[in-house]
Amino acid sequence: MQIFEPDGTFVDAWTQFGRPSGMFIDERDVLYVTDSTTNSRNNPGRKRGIYIGSAVTGEVTAFIPDPDLEAQDRNGISGASGITADVQGHVYAADVGPKRIRKYLRVP
Repeated sequence: MQIFEPDGTFVDAWTQFGRPSGMFIDERDVLYVTDSTTNSRNNPGRKRGIYIGSAVTGEVTAFIPDPDLEAQDRNGISGASGITADVQGHVYAADVGPKRIRKYLRVP
């Protein structure tokens, strides 16, 4: 993920959110990033899933693993490609490969 000023000046690059397939920033600057393509060949050492953190500092505060994580090397794309969250912090993920929508409830 690369960050730029409005005039195009490069600011920073963040790799801690995996290999982004989709992202959403809520009104509290919480960044939700889905990585649906990581496997041992194209992003070694990382896990496929949903990374949640700060859009301001880049700190990752939570991770939701892909439900098909054990098959990440076998499947080309299995995780969420689209992502959003509601005001309560519940996460909605659109899985293109398996053609499904998942909802993750935020537990206080």
